[in-house]
Amino acid sequence: MDNSATAPSRAGNAPARSAPIRILATKYAPPCSDSHHLQRQHLLDQMENARDARLILVRAAAGFGKTTLLQQFHDRCRATGRRPLWINLDAADNDLQRFVVLLWHGLRNLLPEGAEASAADEPGTQNVLDLLGQCQPPFAILFDEFEVIQNPSVLSFVQQILDSLPTGGVLAIGTRTTPELDLGRLAARGRLLELAPGAMRFSLEETTSLVRDKRQLPLLNNLISSLYRRTEGWVTAIYLACLSLQGREDHASVIASFSGSNLQLAEYLAEDILARLDDDCRQFLLQTSVVEQFCAPLCDALTGRDDSQAMLQRLERANLFLIPIEGQHQWFRYHSLFTSFLRDALERRHPGQARELQRKAAQWFLAEGRPIPAIELLLDAGDQTEAAGQLAEHIDSLVETGRTRMLLRWLDRLPGELLDRHPRLNLAYAWALIFARRFHDANRLIDQLSQTGEAMEAQTLRCLLLGLTDEVEECCRVGLEQLLRLPEGELFQYDVLINALAYNLIASGRYDEARQLIAQARERDAQSPSSLLRSVSDCNESILDLIQGRLGEGLARLQGDGANPWHEVDGKSVGALLTRDAISAQLLYEIDRLQEAERLLQRIMPTTKNASTPDSLIVSHVLMARLALARGERDTWLRYLVELEQIGHQAGSPRVQCSAWLERARVAILEHRLDAAQQALESAEQVGGWDRPGFLMFANDVDTPSIARQRLHIALGEHAAAVEALRPAIADARERLHRRREIKLQVLLALALDGLGRTQPAFEALGLALQLASQNGFVETFVEEGERLVALLRRWTLNQRTQGGDQRGVEPRFLAALLERLNIVVESAGSGEGSADAHQEALTAREIQVLQLLAAGHRNRAIAEKLFLSECTVKSHLRKINAKLGAQGRTQAIAIARNRGLLD
Repeated sequence: MDNSATAPSRAGNAPARSAPIRILATKYAPPCSDSHHLQRQHLLDQMENARDARLILVRAAAGFGKTTLLQQFHDRCRATGRRPLWINLDAADNDLQRFVVLLWHGLRNLLPEGAEASAADEPGTQNVLDLLGQCQPPFAILFDEFEVIQNPSVLSFVQQILDSLPTGGVLAIGTRTTPELDLGRLAARGRLLELAPGAMRFSLEETTSLVRDKRQLPLLNNLISSLYRRTEGWVTAIYLACLSLQGREDHASVIASFSGSNLQLAEYLAEDILARLDDDCRQFLLQTSVVEQFCAPLCDALTGRDDSQAMLQRLERANLFLIPIEGQHQWFRYHSLFTSFLRDALERRHPGQARELQRKAAQWFLAEGRPIPAIELLLDAGDQTEAAGQLAEHIDSLVETGRTRMLLRWLDRLPGELLDRHPRLNLAYAWALIFARRFHDANRLIDQLSQTGEAMEAQTLRCLLLGLTDEVEECCRVGLEQLLRLPEGELFQYDVLINALAYNLIASGRYDEARQLIAQARERDAQSPSSLLRSVSDCNESILDLIQGRLGEGLARLQGDGANPWHEVDGKSVGALLTRDAISAQLLYEIDRLQEAERLLQRIMPTTKNASTPDSLIVSHVLMARLALARGERDTWLRYLVELEQIGHQAGSPRVQCSAWLERARVAILEHRLDAAQQALESAEQVGGWDRPGFLMFANDVDTPSIARQRLHIALGEHAAAVEALRPAIADARERLHRRREIKLQVLLALALDGLGRTQPAFEALGLALQLASQNGFVETFVEEGERLVALLRRWTLNQRTQGGDQRGVEPRFLAALLERLNIVVESAGSGEGSADAHQEALTAREIQVLQLLAAGHRNRAIAEKLFLSECTVKSHLRKINAKLGAQGRTQAIAIARNRGLLD
């Protein structure tokens, strides 16, 4: 026996002791620190604070950072006074005597200073346990790569160690598999801290830090999010992706193409995962990788075996990237990158076998009555003929349950001759194209279908398409004619027509016809009431409530006990047809319940981007943009508007594009960037042909090019032109019962009159707007007009109090809430002077500093830098200055301040 090798050094660099057998020092040395790895503080804190734990089990697949975490825990132990013993394990350590000797020499370094082991020189299991009792707490024994230990006698000895650990001692194990230890008993006694695979995944924040701080890659947030979704928090994959991104400018394409076939990742998986498995397990992984999700019976069908359940349990224990679906243990999937690696490996080793396996899986799903995954697999296998046949067989139910995005993806993959062979597929294709806002393609296909035996349904499609492209008059004509031709049993087409017609009759101002149509539909369905029709009725009645100013009634209708979210209406996903959530969000926004509106909008945003009416699309993007800007998130505000404009351009929808430009123009006016506002409004007017008398869609009720033009006239000082245009517009809105629009126009008229110096008429116009608004709680209609309206409202309120009036019939609680929302403080009358100046709130010292810098010609950014403030804070100060001085803009504020001696 060679005694020349030195034993591991004592923790704290104590002198090494001789070892009776050669044991490499690296067995006791953790890996060198890797500066590219993050300190996972939340996990380390859990490990350090688990004072009662006797076992810390770090369990995850390869490449999830187990060794790094144990290394960081080792360093944390040394820093906090807990003595660590690190032991790297390998397959040779399955020999019990070798394992005992290994542990014996390591434990001697945990003895108190100056103490000698009292056990015999020839270590045995009992001697090691005795030595364990002499170790000085607190201490930690760290076993890395514990999955190599398979020998029952070694595992039994480790269990004895766990049972013998003194208070202050802990065993930390890093392993790919679940060890055969009595984990249940430890957990029941509160002696186990398990960091399972889910805990080891990197979060989005950790991924961001790794990419930007450690790897110094300037990736945008959306690209980091995409990388995170693709890697599912697998740190090795994130790291390898970062290597692929270095020196590249096409970050988006690199991330989009990153898969299990990436050379470095494939080499890692091949050498560190597959090479360690036996042939039986390796073959099972390859064969089952052809499906996205699988269960034991499906795996039996794919592999020809009858023990797949046992194999899945084995894979799960081994943490071989097997993920239970929805927390159950019947259906599973592999990690997405592992799946792509396995499929690539299967094709290299057995060319063509994947398609045969996909056909097998498709037949299994068909036998189980699950056509959707079957059709997907048939298309993946290249069996287009069989896929088209199965799709044609199930097409009606798929259309009626709203699976439009999936249908479009499938139908885009089928050649034209197969679609022509199954006419119902072409009809479904037209439906899907409409819902996806591919209006030009849909129109062309509808023209084609009109010449076939599917002309009846093609005409229903045409009505829907006309409505979604803002051709409301033609939609109503075609739809009313089509209703008379529909056969009695065509319930789905009937429901679609009722919805499209009611929606567009309201848009054209034919409210009574819309209500009559819905009433007739209800009468027709009296024997079997349709929740879809009830929801259609609620939705369209709420649009009327919004337009006509009955905010409370509209919200109660949509949020009442009988209201159903769209995905629960008759099992149909009809969010592309009806706009309940968008209307609800608009109503909540108007009454200043902004957080509720935002939560609702966040929920529907993914759907509205891909399949929705133009109004849902406009409302969701414009409101989310406004809410982001209110928080000072200007980049997010702009991103929403750019996305809205792009979607509108792709769909060929002028109104959608116009809405994005209108919001840009509104904000530019509020920020006194009038050149930019003029340019944005000109862009809006180029796609503003939809802005015509008698046409009103709820998303653009108060956001039209003509209204925006009057707002710009006022900002430019062209008050007379604004007054001339606003008076007839108000009369028209009043005649058509467009109460919401009337309030907005009255607000603008008040601003225009005030600009002409006609204070009393301005107060009267504003008072009328407030009176109309207070009856139903309109708030944001006023907030949207910015500091100019704030100054006027403050003067109006002060005038009313000075004159001892009753605020012209304005509900007091509403006025108080509105003034608070706009940060307007108005002191009670009492000075006897009756002038606004006598009641001006004093400027603070900071506000005077801001005003002085403004008067010196400095812009917001320069003021912020000089006063060490954010630009957002500077804007807030300016708004308050204008409100306190009763000014309508910066120039007027400076002039008023000079007159009052506030400026040198």
